[in-house]
Amino acid sequence: MNLSRLRAALERRTERMTCNQVLLDSVDSTNSMGLRVVRSFFDRESLPPRTIVVAMRQDSGRGRLGRSWVSPSGQGAYLSLVAGMQGPDDVASLPLLVGVGLCQKISEISGAACRLKWPNDLMVEDRKIGGILIDCVSRGTVGTAAVIGIGVNYGTSRELSAVGGIAMAEIARELPDLPEVISQLVEALEEQLDHIGDIAYAAARYRDLSAHRHGDTLQYWTEDGIRRGVFTGFDERGFLILRGARGEIRLGAGEAIEEWTGERHES
Repeated sequence: MNLSRLRAALERRTERMTCNQVLLDSVDSTNSMGLRVVRSFFDRESLPPRTIVVAMRQDSGRGRLGRSWVSPSGQGAYLSLVAGMQGPDDVASLPLLVGVGLCQKISEISGAACRLKWPNDLMVEDRKIGGILIDCVSRGTVGTAAVIGIGVNYGTSRELSAVGGIAMAEIARELPDLPEVISQLVEALEEQLDHIGDIAYAAARYRDLSAHRHGDTLQYWTEDGIRRGVFTGFDERGFLILRGARGEIRLGAGEAIEEWTGERHES
């Protein structure tokens, strides 16, 4: 894939697409570049315009909890969307909407059911096909901006196999080329961001696509260490609800959690 083909694919969807684009052969990470964009506007006392950052390769791609993200050249969609936030409901609904938009589009493109593993993993056949990392930055009276980082596995590679991931090329019968896939993913994000701030909509859509089932045992991190709880559902604001030894726990999308394989619920 080259940048001219990517630019052409994005331009074919200009009715809904973000106008400001940063297209790169390689970058440390698209989120790091997005944060640099945010800070340059904050230094001028203004919120950044909506901007998309896309790279062919990331040299230091990152996921949650400091994990690295495998980013071989031309084998994945590596991008970040910079967007200004207008209030706490925007921030709360954002990770839910991003997950919904990407999950639906991956299912549409690949023909395989994609599900959302709390809070940020995109799963197909119980294997990770993509992930989301959102950095929110605030400055005084200027406001808050989010950098929405996305990695979706497109082609197979030794690096991906080594970490147990799955790629679109493994499951799709007819797969569009990578520039077209990237443009469709960005379009899906834009469509869901039309609902930014609508917590009820975001929570309902996320609930429908959740990979978790009643009775699944999940673990989460607190200041006192790892705790476990049994998944019982989501509340009306999209918080994940667990039943733990000390009662009910509600976790927002910014809190770390993963399935506890030592006691997996079967149904």
